[in-house]
Amino acid sequence: MPKRGALINFLIYAGLCLIWSTTWAMIKIGLDGTPPVVGLSLRFLIASLVLLPLVKIRGRRIPMDRASLQLYAIVGFLNMAASYFCTYWGTQYIPSSLSSILWATLPLFVGVFAHFMVRQEPLTPMRIFAILVSTLGVVRILSDQKIVFSFEILLGSIIVIVGVIVAAFPSVYTKTRKFDYDPLVLTAMSIAIAAVVHTVIATLFGEWKLMVWSPKNLLSAAYLGVFGSVFTFLGFYTLLRRIAVVKLSFITFITPIFASLIGWLFLGELITRKEILGIVLIFSGLVLYDWRRWQALFQRRRLRELMGDG
Repeated sequence: MPKRGALINFLIYAGLCLIWSTTWAMIKIGLDGTPPVVGLSLRFLIASLVLLPLVKIRGRRIPMDRASLQLYAIVGFLNMAASYFCTYWGTQYIPSSLSSILWATLPLFVGVFAHFMVRQEPLTPMRIFAILVSTLGVVRILSDQKIVFSFEILLGSIIVIVGVIVAAFPSVYTKTRKFDYDPLVLTAMSIAIAAVVHTVIATLFGEWKLMVWSPKNLLSAAYLGVFGSVFTFLGFYTLLRRIAVVKLSFITFITPIFASLIGWLFLGELITRKEILGIVLIFSGLVLYDWRRWQALFQRRRLRELMGDG
């Protein structure tokens, strides 16, 4: 049974990496003719139309106690609403691959919040050094004049990073809750909150009038709603119950590689030497941040190899 559980976790993890690698390009494609708030409203409305009936069909109870409502609100308003607004708004002005690279810093911000909220995740001198290395990588990317050639692009990059910081807190907060939550219910309720928030904002500011109702934009919203939201967040909050929060956030360590290739192949986005160096620095910081666990993993593999040879 443990082996089966580990295999299921691996398949979910791999699925998240694969789908999240494609969402950056789909966001960029959809933003061509779709205002950010409208895109988010459509994405989360579609996801809600799938998730809420699924909760009913599966016979899941929706807890309405104070702790549960607080969890729905924090994840819904901060992660699904505020963080994704920053990501969509910033991605209007920067390459999709750059958005994914900036999101690779998520484990570092998760680590900072975990230091104050989780006893088992303190910030050691090595981890502080790792954060500085990855920060240098971000600075290196943002100093690339071939990418950051205007104030709008620089501002867009900064707004995306703000979105990453906002998203880090709900992940750690959810992990620290003492009560057990239902991943399906949490995903459905938080996405429903975000759907309402974005729909109200889009309506109040007349953003719907600016929407280009093309098949491309509708398909982008549908893909992001079903695959980029239903599967990914349901899988994310399922794994959040089973594995360490910092380890889970390392999904952002993998997705930029494939997202950059997708952006280069299908959107003609530029990949420069400074950007590659920045990616290397960010990823180096991520490895250094969790170095003891990487070292333990290598030692266990080496031990199994030696035992096999014997």
